[in-house]
Amino acid sequence: MRDPKSRAGRWVAASVLALAGLAVMLAGVALTTVCVLTIAYPLRLAGQPGLLTVTGCLTEGTGKQAHTTCYGRFTSDSGTIASRPVSYDGSLRVGVRLPVQYVESADDCYRVGVAYTGVRVLGISAGLFAVLAGPIGVAQAVELAVPRRAARWREARPLRALWRVLVVLFKAFAAITVVSGVVSLGTYLLTD
Repeated sequence: MRDPKSRAGRWVAASVLALAGLAVMLAGVALTTVCVLTIAYPLRLAGQPGLLTVTGCLTEGTGKQAHTTCYGRFTSDSGTIASRPVSYDGSLRVGVRLPVQYVESADDCYRVGVAYTGVRVLGISAGLFAVLAGPIGVAQAVELAVPRRAARWREARPLRALWRVLVVLFKAFAAITVVSGVVSLGTYLLTD
């Protein structure tokens, strides 16, 4: 890489920093989207509530590529039993009964409770944290590439206010990420 003090070196470093900021921002958008779409299941706002009784598990692949899917009988809270085995993405002991939300269209189920809601909240806040970190990286790239012009932009009143809001949101989502991570990990360790 070029010397960051030279003009060309600053532009190369700024380009790399800007691309990294955009990549972090896009990853944050993807993570937030996935978690927002699936948070309704552990909150019992979507799907059909009931119990899954695990009857068997199947592991495909080996080593780090191993993936376990368990199957079982789903009995809804109203007493209806699913006509075919329901899958659960994860490893469980045969005979275990656990509360789940069943999604009939996918023949799949999701665990419910504080730990699983906390994981989704953790994903949402981490995603929003990344969405805010991306523009900060891009702003740093602009400042690195054209320091004189960036100083003038930084002094503009609306941008200063926006920057302060971004920093406050960044800190808030960082705190929410840490708290929800600790809560969901603690709850998961105490219940499983």
